[in-house]
Amino acid sequence: MSTTQQEIATPDSVITKNVRHRKFIKGSTRWLTYTALFSALAIVMKIVGQYLTLTPSFKITLIYTVWLIAGAVLGAVGGGAVCFISDVLGAFIVPMGAINPLTIVANTLFGVIAALVFRFTPSKHYTVKFIASGIACTVLCTCLLGSLALWYGYKYYETLTLWQYFIGKRLTQVAVAVINIPITLAMIPLLKRLNVLPELKSRKRST
Repeated sequence: MSTTQQEIATPDSVITKNVRHRKFIKGSTRWLTYTALFSALAIVMKIVGQYLTLTPSFKITLIYTVWLIAGAVLGAVGGGAVCFISDVLGAFIVPMGAINPLTIVANTLFGVIAALVFRFTPSKHYTVKFIASGIACTVLCTCLLGSLALWYGYKYYETLTLWQYFIGKRLTQVAVAVINIPITLAMIPLLKRLNVLPELKSRKRST
């Protein structure tokens, strides 16, 4: 009798646990809804950034915050999708010359890398995971891939070395990306209240 009751109760307990933690299942209605929501927020941040321009290469934008959170919440596929959608649609809404396919690839990888680093960083604290994710994306995407995409796509290599281009035109953008990391950390309490961050499993103590 007890075995039968346990077998009946197990599916209910699993369903209850999944609902309580609100897991994002790839392709589900909830996953698609949040992908669209984060994409819209990222586009808004890009538009707002146009009005917070200090120099042509120094624009205060919170789009990296949205991308970091999207990667953490939606995973690699969802994070990449948010970056891709917001980058492509943003290019049409806020036209800034010809679309550079290499830049789109670099920005899409921002969401993928953000998700993977967040997931596999060996820490039980959201703060550490977001810091690791933000640093990895800043170094790999903003500094390396993003710089390469613009340097090669717009033929800056004809007059500048990659290092010269990075120092002269990209360094301020790196500062903006770094600024987004503490802003992302400040969002953690809200994200926890909304219960959208993936569950952090506690380590089992040996007996």
